[in-house]
Parts: sequence; C-alpha cells; structure tokens
Amino acid sequence: MDPDLYQGHSIFRNQPSYKVFNRSFEDKNDSFYAFINEVDPEVLREEHEGVSKTFTSYKTNFALKDPRTKEIPGKVAYDHTNERLGYDFHNPQKQYSALKQNEQGACVRVLLSLQGGEPSSEKDIEDWNATEGKRCNERQQVQKHFHDYELSKKEVIYLPMKRLVAVYRKWYDKKVDAIIKNYPNETYITFSGLPHLSQCKSLNAETASIEEIELERIKGRVRLWPEVDVKREAFRTLNVRLDRYSDGSTERLGNLLREDGKKAELEARNIFVLPLESLLMLLTCGSYVDLASEMFLSIKESSYSAYKCVEFQHPLPARNCGWHTNNMVLGQAFHAYSSQPGEAEWLDYKSNEIRNKVPYPLVGETPSLNLKMSYEPHLIAEDSSGIVDSNSNCALVSWILKSQDHNFQMFSTLSIPAVRDSYGKKLLGCHLIKLENKPDCGCEIMTKYELLKAWLQIKLLQAESGHCTRISLRDFDPVLEEKLTLASLEQQLHDYYNTSMPQLLSNLFEFLKIFHTVPVGDYLLRYSPKYKDKFLLCTTTKQASTQSFQLHQVLKDAVPSDQNFLSQSSYLPISATLCGRMHEELQLVPCSFPAKPKGKLAKRKANAIGPVSIPIPKAPIRKPRQKPPQKPSGLRCRNKTQQKARAKARKKDVKEQEAKLEKFMDL
Repeated sequence: MDPDLYQGHSIFRNQPSYKVFNRSFEDKNDSFYAFINEVDPEVLREEHEGVSKTFTSYKTNFALKDPRTKEIPGKVAYDHTNERLGYDFHNPQKQYSALKQNEQGACVRVLLSLQGGEPSSEKDIEDWNATEGKRCNERQQVQKHFHDYELSKKEVIYLPMKRLVAVYRKWYDKKVDAIIKNYPNETYITFSGLPHLSQCKSLNAETASIEEIELERIKGRVRLWPEVDVKREAFRTLNVRLDRYSDGSTERLGNLLREDGKKAELEARNIFVLPLESLLMLLTCGSYVDLASEMFLSIKESSYSAYKCVEFQHPLPARNCGWHTNNMVLGQAFHAYSSQPGEAEWLDYKSNEIRNKVPYPLVGETPSLNLKMSYEPHLIAEDSSGIVDSNSNCALVSWILKSQDHNFQMFSTLSIPAVRDSYGKKLLGCHLIKLENKPDCGCEIMTKYELLKAWLQIKLLQAESGHCTRISLRDFDPVLEEKLTLASLEQQLHDYYNTSMPQLLSNLFEFLKIFHTVPVGDYLLRYSPKYKDKFLLCTTTKQASTQSFQLHQVLKDAVPSDQNFLSQSSYLPISATLCGRMHEELQLVPCSFPAKPKGKLAKRKANAIGPVSIPIPKAPIRKPRQKPPQKPSGLRCRNKTQQKARAKARKKDVKEQEAKLEKFMDL
C-alpha cells in the first residue's frame, strides 16, 4: 500500500464490514439475539438427566433480593396509586352468610356511621334491626372459624413478627446496658410474698375512684396535631426503614417530682410515686407473657413525721416478645419518624407555659455541603448519623386514689401524645398503635393491657378522647382509625374481660396499704409464673445461696424470643363492631361470612308461534273411596322405632354442638 495514500481516521481501521452490524434482530448470528436466547448449560444438563428441580427452586435460589432489606420481595410490582387494601376474607370452605348482599351493605353503612358519629338512614336501621337475630347466630360460627384458622396457621400468621423480634432484641440490649450502668451487680433474695391484685379484695364491698387530678408540669416537646390523620406513606417508609427508626435512644427524662415537693407532701399524708408503666405492671402483670415482670422500688420514711414515701421506678424490659412488644417497637419507630424536620410541628414547654413553636431551619439556611468528602452509602438497617433525635416529653400528674374515708396521694409521670390546638390546652388522651395480626379476618379486640393504658391516659390527662391507629402486621398498611372514649373503654373492659374499674382501683388501694408495714429500704418487685397469685418482694443480701440471684446475670442471660408467646394458647377474637377498610371494600359485616353470589337466571323456553288454543273444561274426576287405614305390621313398627331413635340422636348432636359454641364464646 502506498504510504502517501490517505488511510482515514485510525478509529475506523481494521473494522468489520457494515454487513456485520446490519443484521436483523432475528438473525442467528446476531450477538444480542444469541445473548438473550442463551441457555444455561447447568439448566440444560438437569433437563437431559431427568426431572429438573431448577425451575421449581428458581424463586428461592436465584430470585433477586431487595438490597435494602436483603429479602426476596413478595411482589415484584405494587400499585401505590390504588388505595384498596387487597385483602380477601379467609374462606377456603366457601361458606356463605344467611344475609343477602343488600342486607350486608346496609349493616356496613350503619357501622360506619356509628364509628364516624354520623346519623344513619331509616331504611338501613330497619335492615339492621331485622337482621339482628341472623347476625348473632352467625357470629358464633365465624368466631370458631377464626379460632381454628389461627390454631392451624399460627406460624404463617406470625411469620412477619420475626422481624419485629430481631429489632426488639437490639433495643433490649441497649436498655440492659443502660440499667447495668445505673444499678450495681448485687445479689437479691426473696424478702416477702405480696398478694396479687386479684387477691386484694376488701372485706367490705368498697370501691375506689380517681379524684382531684391536676397537671403539675410538662417537660419537653409535644406534637401539635390539630387533626388526627396518619399518612399511609409514613408506614410504607417504616416498612423498609424499621431498624433505622426503632433503634432510638433509651434514656428517659428524670423524675419530675422534686425532693422539696416530697417533703412538703409527707407532712400531711403518705405519698406514692407511681409512673404510668409501673401502674400498668401492677394492674396487668401475669395476664400476658410479653409484659414486664420486674420493677425497682424504694420506701423512705420522713424524719419529722410517721408517713412514708413509696417510689416505684420504671419496669425492667420484658424478656418475651409478643403483641405488646411488637406494638412498642412500631410505636417507637413511628414517633422517631414523625420527629424528623418537616414531618410535624412541635410545641416547646417550659414549666406550665408554652415558649414558642419549635422552628426548623429553611433550606437556604443549611450549611453548604462538602463535595470532596468521602461518600459511604448506608443500608437502611444500619445506624445513620443523619437521624434526628426524637422529641420527647414527660408530664407530672397528681391525683387522689380515694376509697370511702381513706385516700392516697399519688404522683404519676406519663407522656403526652399530642395537642389539638396551638395553645397547648386541648390534650389528646392517647395515641395507640395496634398491630392487626389477622387482617384478612377483621379487627381484633384490644388486650386488657391496652384498654387499661388508654383508660388511664385519658383519665389522668382529663382529655375528651383518645385515638388508636390499627396497622396490618403483614405490610404495615393502616386498617382503621378508631376513636376512644372513657365510656367505650369501660364497656369493652366489662364485656371482654369482666373487669370493673372501681373494683380494680379498690384492689389497687388494698395492695398499696401493705407497703405501710414493709420496712424502709430498696427492693425489687418480681412476678414469677410459678407463683401466679403473688408478687415476690426481693432485697439485697451479702451471702449468696441457692435461692438468691444476681441482677446482671438475670438481665444478660435472657435473650428475648417469641417461643413462649407462640406456645401459649392466647387468642384475640375479632371485634363485631369495628368495621375496617376490608369490610368497607368488600361490603362485609364484621364476624359474618360473605353473602352468597347471585347465580345466573335460567332461560325459559319460548312459546311456539301459532293460533292460541282455548282449553275445554273437563268434568271433575271423582276420587275412589279410600279404605280405612290398616294397622302397621311388625316390620313397619320396628322401622318407625328406629327412625324416632335416629331423630333423637340428631337432636342430641345439635344440642352438644350448640353447647360447645357457647363454651367457646365464654372463653
């Protein structure tokens, strides 16, 4: 080749002909076509050898995992523009209701109007009253259907709980480390046994009440929440960022009752310092396996009077996971999420006065970023320094526990969930977050612990109402926004748990009277399932024995798990009065089977076209005279006797089945 001849740009030299790049997509020699249709030799080898297991195990072994959670996504694509829940009533046996579709729709509208406090139409109320008998009879069958479903599918129902258990273990370790720093590793031994509250019944038919409630002071920040409205996006975010927001600080604000206040109160009477969580432990300890069972307390005596001050500390964390620990983890995560700048407004309290609304910096006021810094992406499950510390508050409430002529001066600390006005005067009684374990069945009733906690918060804060947000355990989707009042909570306590608040407060009064006889000192109050009707009052000892235990060993050796919770026979029935989003979408009455779908109408045969023939009346046919009845033979008598015996046996079986249903509903 002549070197003087122009050879073009060097990038085009030694390149294949244009025909190589001009092939059609379906050409066998096209590289992209060959790459797409390439067969994995491992798959091909399995197919040639025999029945392949590759395709059956593809989803579990080769499916891509979500890099944020390191788990296989349940759905590849999800339509977030659709507001429907997507739950179907669990009915594999295809059982149908005795109510028609229009009757079920009318009953659903009545329940929704009752929940929203709006009037119902007269036609819907008539249908509601007319179907009351059918709904009551069907409710028992549906509750048994739900009970059998949970017993047979318990592992499937509570499978999403594993993630919450892992998060609670991290929180438990941090909490235990903080306790170990504040309390030395002393040896404890049982000093005395105190009766459980259920055993503390007065000799007289006395009742107690909570009176003279005063809000002494508020410390910290309180959320400004004019309208109770929980965004669905918040819980969708928590679904993938649960570890990040739930792993918050475990520090609590100090006791708001000062020493000078204690001395002033001791001059007139005995006083009890009882935080809300400690009060709930006394009232409900032993009812559920996932509640706290240890609590520190100290008894001090005044040097210038005969009165005593009994001060209870916050309970130690529960060592078993279950309903209440799950709700605590999710509630703490939601509180941390709402504390982010821009998610909510906060009011800053100083003594009893509101200083101002907490300002957030504008975008232009934020410092400039250093673009040369090394960027290290964090997984969602890992800690991040960019998380803002959650706002916290604590209120001190003084109240009198009165029982006829005697009374105790009580001081309780509790948190304020939110306020409804910018002046900070209309307090929201409580905001509970309750996980729904069976979202395809309905809304479960509250536990006794949850009902008592909501009642005490509304009562002590002197609020008009509280709020409960029900979240699906499966995908953290809001199911129902429920309004709580003192009357409704007392009614549920009476109907579901046969608990009367005046009687329960009377038992508490009798229990607190025992501490007048206990010597001054520091103690550890424990509950053991071995002694179901007692509290164990433990004190420190210098000589270890077979009955003694060390505090740090008890806290460190325990690894929180859900094994005890899953093995016990605890069950929450579905509420027949709460109409959630699933019931609204499906037009399904709570605790009822779906209405039977309407079948197709049968086609009638068309009449033949032609002259209409008029039928000619015929003379009536006389019936032959019947012979008198003959006496039945011996074989016929025996058949009649056996038929009556079978009828009696069937009636007996029906009565036994009804007795079983009534016994189940009484649980």
